[in-house]
Amino acid sequence: MADIADRSAVELAADVRARKLGVRDVVAACLARIEQANGILNAVCTLNPAALADAEAADRRLAAGTPARLLEGIPFLVKDVIPTRGIRTTYGSKLHEHLVPDEDAVSVERLKAAGAILLGKTNTPEFATDVYTTNAIFGPTRNPWDARTTAGGSSGGSGAAVAAGMAPLALGTDFGGSVRLPAAFCGIVGLRPAPGRIPLYPTDFAWDTLVAHVHGPMTRTVEDTALMFAALAGPDDRDPSSLPADGVDHAAAGRSRTTLAGRRFAWCGDLGGLVPVDPEVMRVTNQAARALEGLGAIVEDVAFDASDLKEIIAGTRAFAMVARFAELVEAHGARMAEPLVRQVTDARAFDVKAVARAERLRSAYYHRLRALLERYDHVLTPTAGVPAFRIDRSLPTEIGGRPVERFYDTFLFTYAFSVTGLPAISVPCGFTGSGLPVGLQIVGRRLREDTVLESAAAMAAAAPGYFRRPPLDRLPAARDLHEDLRTSGFSLT
Repeated sequence: MADIADRSAVELAADVRARKLGVRDVVAACLARIEQANGILNAVCTLNPAALADAEAADRRLAAGTPARLLEGIPFLVKDVIPTRGIRTTYGSKLHEHLVPDEDAVSVERLKAAGAILLGKTNTPEFATDVYTTNAIFGPTRNPWDARTTAGGSSGGSGAAVAAGMAPLALGTDFGGSVRLPAAFCGIVGLRPAPGRIPLYPTDFAWDTLVAHVHGPMTRTVEDTALMFAALAGPDDRDPSSLPADGVDHAAAGRSRTTLAGRRFAWCGDLGGLVPVDPEVMRVTNQAARALEGLGAIVEDVAFDASDLKEIIAGTRAFAMVARFAELVEAHGARMAEPLVRQVTDARAFDVKAVARAERLRSAYYHRLRALLERYDHVLTPTAGVPAFRIDRSLPTEIGGRPVERFYDTFLFTYAFSVTGLPAISVPCGFTGSGLPVGLQIVGRRLREDTVLESAAAMAAAAPGYFRRPPLDRLPAARDLHEDLRTSGFSLT
């Protein structure tokens, strides 16, 4: 059954629909993979005790002649900041260690309605506020490509689990890059859709003022990402910011084998010198970008002006941190992660005037980017400026032999497009000399997830070698792994 866990959702759905595979067999194979690898990777933090029973019920429905749905019998995992009815949802926080929601998030509800089987929850930093996945309840999540390195964050549990074959589909959340960064570090696909494309409910903020959180699919193939997105997208009155249906067949966009003839790509390798980039990452992503020319694309170097991005992020993120967590820190700061408490403390230094200035800058920044995308169909960047970093060591102080003042600046590529609400996808595009995956970010025009998926699918079809499985047989024993793992947390300043 082990090979079942390595198959794509599209393949599994076809075999379940044709009754070549039972849903119970598929779910059992994924649970066996969790049993095999999770003791080391620590990607799944809570299992759904009813997963096999749900699978057996699906088999009975299919045997009785009920037509298979879009994701019939496909196992999925959910980041532990997304509510799941009847299954513990901790938000990675001791404050909610025993919280069991009484309703599903809309995204979970829709995957279940499409026939998918919930396996459980995936690990996250406390309240999804860091690019490194650990918390006081469950501890650190490790990367299946090298267990000494991070799986990224804040959807690191989802990224590691999908890469390791624990499920073909996982839900993540993305604010500054929390779907795309783990996707890059773990060698999988992660999509940040436009805000409102996948409705958010329940949530404390019906209108997610300034930079929006979104839910996004994480899978091993572009085609699976598109299929999952097709099940997730569409309006819902419980989210007043949700977008109307666009009439696009998103699943078909992920199956595209277009040549990309005439499609124009702006290559922004370091955002005008703003982002420190490891030379290996630059080499791999630049080669992948140039390879698109072989599919008929036009790829041009562009020195996009992102000089005010840090000030935009500082002000808009400060607003979000105070809005979401200031009261919690006031009441329970002693029980919360120190990096999160520090982020909230730093955020309090920003007054309304500073937030308003950041928002004005963001508006001008968006219009510069909009003008660029009038000349190009896509922007291309590395997803992250570095490959997965070691978690048994302090954060690096230099990149490519050059000192860096703030290591976390290497993650500005994703945040650069979160602040604009443009759809963006991270796809595997090669490996470092030490065998760590590297991600390429493809950004599209406003509300054009379909073209983002088309371009990603064309790249995947042309370079299948980018889409590999990590060598799980090389994972070390848990006793051999270092446990004193701390990072500074995302800094506002």
